[in-house]
Amino acid sequence: KEKKKKKSALDEIMEIEEEKKRTARTDHWLQPEIIVKIITKKLGEKYHKKKGVVKEVIDKYTAVVKMLDSGDKLKLDQTHLETVIPAPGKRILVLNGGYRGNEGTLESINEKTFSATIVIETGPLKGRRVEGIQYEDISKLA
Repeated sequence: KEKKKKKSALDEIMEIEEEKKRTARTDHWLQPEIIVKIITKKLGEKYHKKKGVVKEVIDKYTAVVKMLDSGDKLKLDQTHLETVIPAPGKRILVLNGGYRGNEGTLESINEKTFSATIVIETGPLKGRRVEGIQYEDISKLA
């Protein structure tokens, strides 16, 4: 019993954060100021596979996206969008999981597991290196 009490406050916080990471998944991931790619063909070739910046999030699942090339503003459902993975060294925002809402830097990409290694830059876990974050859980910051 004595050994259980010897756990430091940092260890306890880290355990809580790890638990959060496993449980903090949601079905909505849109956040303002991230870069997204349009994957629906319903809008025509003009917008298919084009990138834009989320300017505003409406009711969790809908975003106003300003297109990077044309400047057009479109209102889109998240099912018609996908995240954009930047080049290593660029800034990202974590969209899902326990680190949700934290900004970071993309360190490396693992194409075999469709995941990335990032370094958290904001929040209480600043400086922490996180491996195995899924592509859809991060996106390039505008």
